[in-house]
Amino acid sequence: MIDAISFGNNKLRYLDQRFLPLQENYVETADYLQAIEAIKTLAVRGAPLIGVAAGYTVVLAVQCFDGEKDSFKAYFDKIIAEVEASRPTAVNLFFATAKMNEVVAKRFAESSMAELKEHILNEAICIHNEEIANCENMARHGVALIQKDLGHILEKRKLNVLTHCNTGTLATGGLGTALGVIKQAYKDGLIEKVYTSESRPLLQGLRLTAWELEKEGIPFFSHADSSSGILMQRGMVDFGIVGADRIAANGDTANKIGTFNHAVLCHEHGLPFYIAAPISTVDITIPDGTYIPIEERNADELRAIHGTKVATDTTPVVNFAFDMTPAKYINGIITDKAALTGDYVKALKEVVPAAAASDKGLSSVC
Repeated sequence: MIDAISFGNNKLRYLDQRFLPLQENYVETADYLQAIEAIKTLAVRGAPLIGVAAGYTVVLAVQCFDGEKDSFKAYFDKIIAEVEASRPTAVNLFFATAKMNEVVAKRFAESSMAELKEHILNEAICIHNEEIANCENMARHGVALIQKDLGHILEKRKLNVLTHCNTGTLATGGLGTALGVIKQAYKDGLIEKVYTSESRPLLQGLRLTAWELEKEGIPFFSHADSSSGILMQRGMVDFGIVGADRIAANGDTANKIGTFNHAVLCHEHGLPFYIAAPISTVDITIPDGTYIPIEERNADELRAIHGTKVATDTTPVVNFAFDMTPAKYINGIITDKAALTGDYVKALKEVVPAAAASDKGLSSVC
């Protein structure tokens, strides 16, 4: 499996995704500020992987604390605020920092500083292992849903699927969310080929998903974001599946910019459109998608492609990193707990509180 992120010898090691697929650059650091910068600059990206990276970033920051225990909480609060400011849309980041806050709240009084640091490290490892397990569960539930909804086509032939951005190992540290479902479905003989849209402006679909699919030996075509409509018109796509950076309580979903377009086109052509994301991506404190904070990134990301300018510095740019897909365009949400279809909004409200009430919050393996 691709080694997207790991932690050992008090250092974080990650694959810098900004240089893929042309260069495979691994970075090793003990500097928490460098880890924060990796999240900000998309060297590490994808909602679940951001959560994993956030956990390890807190560990790095805590490891370099050498003050008295009485001053730790103020230092810790400052670190949490810095980590949370790195990416505002991906709820997994806030899930990870909430878990870290929980550890400190529970363990601070009874632990020495050395013990507290160990508890924080163990929680970060737990978050990482949880994401790996979540991916395996999503793949299983997703394959079952595909077989149920598209069985009438599978009786005649294999399926062609459209996906957007990157939702594989590079986004999760495990098998993947939407791409994990695709990988498992291909392994099970359900998928003929994958259409991966380029995902402008940072080309995660063209650079990253294509790279993963090639590594896995899965047949695919990359295509311009704006061409998904003609693919559907010509019967070249049977369904769409993407990931999510945040899901509101009503099922509205924020994902990589361009997702909304694909969802509407699938709806227009009568094709199922699915979201695959762990329960930790659901934010039940947000009633609907209009409340999801949408990150607007540097204009130069649009003015240039991999460092090559394609517009003048004075060209006015709107560069939203995400868009919001209303629940009415989503046929089902595939989570690590279950594949939710039909009145999945009601099911979502039932599954999330049940998960939150478990012994370890949303954790399924710790």
